[in-house]
Amino acid sequence: MGYREIMCQTRMTIGTPIILLCLALSAAQSYAADRVALLIGNSDYATQEMSLRNPGNDVEALGNTLQELGFTVIQATNQNARTMQEAVDKFGAISKGAKMAVFFYAGHGVQIGGANYLIGTDFNGNSLQALKRSSITLDRVRDVMTKAGPDVGVLLLDACRNNPFSDKGLVEHGLVRMRGGAGLLIAYATDPGNVAYDGQGKNSVFTNGLLDHIATPDLDVRLMLGRVRQQVVLETDGRQIPWVEESVLDEHSFAPGLPNSSPKDEITADLEHWRRISSSSDSREFKTYLKTYPDGLFATFAREQLASLETPAATPLTPVSATFTQADPQKLATALMALGHLKEPQSSDLGPALDSYRRGLPAAETATPERLFEDAAQVSVYLAVTTMQRLRTDIIALRSVERTLTIAEDALKQIEDIARSNADALPVLQQARSDIYDIYRSRGIILRRLDQSRSYYDEVLARAVIFFPPDIDASIVNAASGSRDLDFANAQLTQDASLFLRHVSQADDSRKGSYQWLADLIPPE
Repeated sequence: MGYREIMCQTRMTIGTPIILLCLALSAAQSYAADRVALLIGNSDYATQEMSLRNPGNDVEALGNTLQELGFTVIQATNQNARTMQEAVDKFGAISKGAKMAVFFYAGHGVQIGGANYLIGTDFNGNSLQALKRSSITLDRVRDVMTKAGPDVGVLLLDACRNNPFSDKGLVEHGLVRMRGGAGLLIAYATDPGNVAYDGQGKNSVFTNGLLDHIATPDLDVRLMLGRVRQQVVLETDGRQIPWVEESVLDEHSFAPGLPNSSPKDEITADLEHWRRISSSSDSREFKTYLKTYPDGLFATFAREQLASLETPAATPLTPVSATFTQADPQKLATALMALGHLKEPQSSDLGPALDSYRRGLPAAETATPERLFEDAAQVSVYLAVTTMQRLRTDIIALRSVERTLTIAEDALKQIEDIARSNADALPVLQQARSDIYDIYRSRGIILRRLDQSRSYYDEVLARAVIFFPPDIDASIVNAASGSRDLDFANAQLTQDASLFLRHVSQADDSRKGSYQWLADLIPPE
């Protein structure tokens, strides 16, 4: 078997064992007969200064990948407004009832009056009216996909390249945030108002990320795009931060899974286990966690939760004070969830969860909403700092593996050249291939750890934004270390705690779906 057969589209498989991906691709033909994609890439604009190098390449590379994964693909490059609209209408027709429908656009896009416009290559003018006439709106694409009603619709927009209109102040930079409907996921190459990079190679930075992760077997589309965002943030040192709007139920992946195809390690399993039980009020779940991971990442907090849940009520609780009944129910529910007293934030009856919280206090009568929010904030700091340390460690490990992989692939090419004319090199070639497989497998393990810790940090942050007291400051850092074995005399832990407080204070609705905070965790080279 030749090297290319063994590697089987190496560039698409970062984080995926190569041989497993080859098997997945062979299974894809029966996996999804009803999976369709429309890819539009506009490079050659009539206005020379608008021309781009990579959108056509992006469409070709992504189209080849999706076809290998069993998609019916429509590719359209260098389109004007009319032909783009015709392609979108055709796409809508074949998307009806599909299991997955994917729309990808690479090229120029602008926001005008709160709407996003994808610019056709025939544009040649200086007015906003001419710009609108030469474009289609993203709202139109979304509406066509919504009407078609696939099980899941994915819009991938690599459309924030810099353009002369934003440079001249006629329009704002980048695209504006757009809400999707149920079952839709919209992924932008960069956050609102910013510019995406066209890339120095054959593909843009965002499309490179897609190509590297989209064929990972059995990887949910949200986790896949989480990896893409992570890769883009790391590659650009935080200058480009993709973001996602989604309202998707169930799990959907681009590539089929295979039995035992996901390499895991104990840290990944620890993170997965903890995320499942972190908001539980069942003491048995924490006992199981501690039995399985007695020195786990969150063992200290698990023991604390267990002690709280098993503390018997000394005296009957007094009725909940009026301050609780007057407090914001969403803030109360989210804080109780952060403390592990409530599993579902939508619960209409907070009484049992409040009673559970009050029983754990030294004196039940001291329970107030302010005390609850402060306790939940302390726990959030602890969980965030613990997760942040794991993230930073794995980012360093990922970069190290990537450098090793680059060196190994270059060496493999040289060994392959020698082996074509020298049979004595064949054993060395076989070992080199085995080494690369092992490197990819190691990379997959690190990426899965990052999937868990990245998602969990985002959850902790999203909850904290809801209930954190507005006047909270660094004094909570020392309080958070109280009964926990965190050494906040350690300068890095103190900095991380303060960094989390900054992430909470800076978070707002416009940044939801972005991993902007990840840029602050990039270790220096």
